[in-house]
Amino acid sequence: MPDNSNKFNNNIQFDIPKWINAKYFEKVLLREDSNFHKILKLTPIPATPPGENYTSLMMRILMDIELKDGYTQQKSYIVKTMLDDDKGGTLINSLNLFPKEKLMYEQILPQLEQFYHDLGKKIKFAPKCQWIEQKSSRITIVLEDLNTKKFRNINRLKGFDMPHMKRVLEKLAEFHAASVMWHEKYGAYPDDFQKSYLPANYEKSKSYQARIQSYKAAMRTWGLEDYDKYMECIPNAEQFVNAAMGCFNTDPAEFKVLNHGDFWSSNIMLNYTSSGEVNQIRFVDFQLCKWGSPAQDLWELIICSVESNLRICEFDHFIRIYHTHLLKCLRVLHYVKPPPKLSDLHISMLKYGFWGYSTTFTHLVLILMPSDKDASLLKLIQPGDEGDKFRHKAYTNPLYVRAMLDILPFLYRRGILDF
Repeated sequence: MPDNSNKFNNNIQFDIPKWINAKYFEKVLLREDSNFHKILKLTPIPATPPGENYTSLMMRILMDIELKDGYTQQKSYIVKTMLDDDKGGTLINSLNLFPKEKLMYEQILPQLEQFYHDLGKKIKFAPKCQWIEQKSSRITIVLEDLNTKKFRNINRLKGFDMPHMKRVLEKLAEFHAASVMWHEKYGAYPDDFQKSYLPANYEKSKSYQARIQSYKAAMRTWGLEDYDKYMECIPNAEQFVNAAMGCFNTDPAEFKVLNHGDFWSSNIMLNYTSSGEVNQIRFVDFQLCKWGSPAQDLWELIICSVESNLRICEFDHFIRIYHTHLLKCLRVLHYVKPPPKLSDLHISMLKYGFWGYSTTFTHLVLILMPSDKDASLLKLIQPGDEGDKFRHKAYTNPLYVRAMLDILPFLYRRGILDF
């Protein structure tokens, strides 16, 4: 993604647009329930904490409504809409993230679910989309509020334990298998699903240089054995960009899926049985979906969303769990081509190991930050004293240091840091 700090606004969620009003939601409610009469009260509130959403405006809309039979009811929706140009939307909107997500909710996700429904299997991947509107180049998506069905996220600071990981990996395999069948039936995914947005001007970027300088300074405090060995492995700007470009996946013989593209715990919602076991799983946020090796989603999930004591020691086990269920799903869906071998998947994880490093360097840093109203990607990437202070805080955060003492040697042993 181009290195441009203007797209990030820590307080954007609190700036509720004037068009978010009762009149707008009357058409949504009428479409959902013919017994709807009128809205008694409407309250929009932020759906994400400050600093945790950089590409869209997300609101939870709470309503008291009256039905034609006189009964009253409470309703709740999640609304996701584009940032205004003067709030950082110009660049973000140029990346076509919303048209991609619109297509996912309108067409592709229902079709992926239909592959299983046709075989008598009630599998859902996403919240129900109640309304999509494109008006004056603005796209707005209205979704069911999964909180009303007792779906929730896990604690991102802790990560998934093994029972959770098994279920999430199997759900990911179901999603990936259906995406392969979509490709078989409908042909290539649209161009936006084939592209990667590479970092721009990293060689001249003061932001990247500042991050590297802060990172290496923090590494000295971690207590790494052979600190110099690891410090020399941290890629410079040119190496970083070249490694990112190496993840372009053009080999026609390689097994590919539609990656979620932003696959970590806050985009995975779960509800539970009365005994506390995982019941259902839904994925949210489909703006970064990309056709390519499943290694992309697997690296991000394992690096960013697994309990620290399991991440490395169970790494190969996680790949096997995913692979076993992937093959099962492909058989169920009557996939006729040779499926990938487990060894193929491991080779792919090595080949695209840059995803393991890049998500560690950027995403994991913020995920493991305890709640902090000042935490944002903007502060992580901005040069200068304020950025330096935040980076020192982030890179020396004990939760992040603990993770890095496992992850960095693991990536080194596998040759992933040979930039």
